[in-house]
Amino acid sequence: MEQLPKSLLYYSSQIAGFTRNNVKINSLNQTSLASNGVSQIRLALPVNATINLKSLSMHAKCVMTGKKESNTAFNVYGLVPKGGIAAMLDRVTVSAAGVSLDNGVTPYYVISAIKDNLEKGNDKRMSDDRVLQESTITAYQDAQIGADAAGNPTITKYLVQNNFCGFTECEPSYLSMDLLPEVFITMQCASSNVIPVQEDNSTIGDALTEGTTFGGSGCNFSLSEIYFTCDVCQFGGGMYDAINQRLLAERGSLDIPYPQYNLFSQTTNAGVGEIRGSVSCMSLDRVYVVARNNGGTVDGAVPGEAWTNQQPPVALTDAVGPAFQQRTINFAAADCKDYQFSLNNAPMPLWRPSALDAFNFVVNAEDRSYSKGMGGGVHSQKEWLNNKWCAMIRLNLDNDPRRLSGTNLSSVNSALVWSPSKDTAMTGAPGKNARQMIMVTKQTSVLRVGQSRAVSVIN
Repeated sequence: MEQLPKSLLYYSSQIAGFTRNNVKINSLNQTSLASNGVSQIRLALPVNATINLKSLSMHAKCVMTGKKESNTAFNVYGLVPKGGIAAMLDRVTVSAAGVSLDNGVTPYYVISAIKDNLEKGNDKRMSDDRVLQESTITAYQDAQIGADAAGNPTITKYLVQNNFCGFTECEPSYLSMDLLPEVFITMQCASSNVIPVQEDNSTIGDALTEGTTFGGSGCNFSLSEIYFTCDVCQFGGGMYDAINQRLLAERGSLDIPYPQYNLFSQTTNAGVGEIRGSVSCMSLDRVYVVARNNGGTVDGAVPGEAWTNQQPPVALTDAVGPAFQQRTINFAAADCKDYQFSLNNAPMPLWRPSALDAFNFVVNAEDRSYSKGMGGGVHSQKEWLNNKWCAMIRLNLDNDPRRLSGTNLSSVNSALVWSPSKDTAMTGAPGKNARQMIMVTKQTSVLRVGQSRAVSVIN
């Protein structure tokens, strides 16, 4: 109903025969995903119904399998990652009638973590997300511990994931699926590297002391008993259908705006480094840059720094709320002294902001600078600089997803560059401060729906 003019809201509230229910959606191929097994699952959204995409949820039984050490008394436990199911997804794609509606960026969990850090307040993290999506990493001592057939320790938890990034963020969120061809969603799970681990008889976050047979890998995860749910609405009297048909007849098509993401990455062997990307779209809204660790070994000079290995969770510094997160989504300013974006050689901003200035850009971009009732998930300078740092530039007019007000690059293939200056006092030897630099662009695309369920994507 969000596409109805406000003048019609009173009449829409008088619709007779309105019903709302929640339906269960079974997947088309598998009911399980595993880091060492089946990696993809596919589902079809309900047809000939009005669904609320914001209510789309994924339910699963999560089993984290650790490693039993045969030659010592120290087992290694795999912990449920912060973010729940979203932290274990590598790719989420949506298609309709053979038309891909998004770019299917990899890794998906990085984008999900960026949005959580910058957009969610602590009240949600410590209430809804803590119950459904494991926003607080639980130590193995407080978890339900079992064992698999080989005697490896297991931790079991039931999780629910909602708020998927991409097409399900569309406006209006209530879609009449009888106007669209059948919509399919494909999800691919990540590798086992996303698993935070904890050693036997240790405190969560402690560095690994036993590595003779573990070597930074050996834990796995599985998602089983997977199913999906969403809210379905029906309207009596034919008023809703008549409005949609009238709009189709007058305009020839209906437009559904939704966000899309692109991801560019580059690995540097010493500290932060310049990163480049190129994108062509009609509304570039935001650009993010983060850096995560990409060097070190389990028992080396930098214990537990490598995101490519399974490592103990990172202790968030001076944080309020969740105390730990996995290293795959630990974004640090590292040796970044200041930086600047450039779009087709135009500097943005017109001066070189510091690593702390970047947080002020986030606050203003979320329109929180004058709000007295909103906040984010960052609670100190230390937490920002060491755990959740992100350089961001906002290019759109406002945060209304129905307004295509970002920078129009539809007629040119733009060149994006993020160029930092390094603080030499913080730069270590090559390999010890290696980083993977990741640039994420957020743009608004439009799904254009015509007669006879014809669709096209306007980027």
